[in-house]
Amino acid sequence: MDSKNLRKVDLLRIKKYEKEIIKHMHQKLNETEYEELIRLRAENEHIKTEIEVIKKSIALRREKWAAQLEAKKQRSSKNL
Repeated sequence: MDSKNLRKVDLLRIKKYEKEIIKHMHQKLNETEYEELIRLRAENEHIKTEIEVIKKSIALRREKWAAQLEAKKQRSSKNL
């Protein structure tokens, strides 16, 4: 299957799930579903926070590496 057909299949799947979600939205959640929804929302917030921490860590590490590389270049140019 080429990528165009794959995208078409993915879009059809998405539309199917959208219809199921819309159908489900009109039904009220029972207590168990509501509790799960609350738990999943909290988990999503936790994951988003973790992602932000990781992004900041990566940015700091890149800055550190860039500074180390610059220092190394300066040392090597002084030795010439």
